[in-house]
Amino acid sequence: MMKRMNRQLVILGLALLTCLGLSFWLASGAIALGNQNLLMKGAMASGQSVTPAANVTEGSCVEGQTIDLNNANAVAFTDCPGFYPTLAKEIVTHGPYESVEDVLNIPGLNDQQRELLQKKLDLFSVSEARIPIAQRMPPRSMMR
Repeated sequence: MMKRMNRQLVILGLALLTCLGLSFWLASGAIALGNQNLLMKGAMASGQSVTPAANVTEGSCVEGQTIDLNNANAVAFTDCPGFYPTLAKEIVTHGPYESVEDVLNIPGLNDQQRELLQKKLDLFSVSEARIPIAQRMPPRSMMR
């Protein structure tokens, strides 16, 4: 009888931990991907005003589509081999840029990173920075 109750408590505990972990994972993923609906609901519930960040994650390393260096977040570079997370973080944190070529002047780039950026310059664009850096950087846990 006691063994059965202990087994049931262990199963219940594992189920609870799984649900909590899944909830945390979903919440952090929504923030990292710039889900404006969830961010806005949370901010409005706490009484903060929110301006939606348009095109935060838009971007692609596909010919014909560009990534706006001044407004994209690091997640926008996930389809660019060799960029995410390290180089993407450097690009996002060293803006804003006046021209696409300015990205080559990021301090501390190694030769391989600079060469990769040089090859992909035509896949980047630069517009007026309108999204604060705090809204463009994913949580620390997503950058590892």
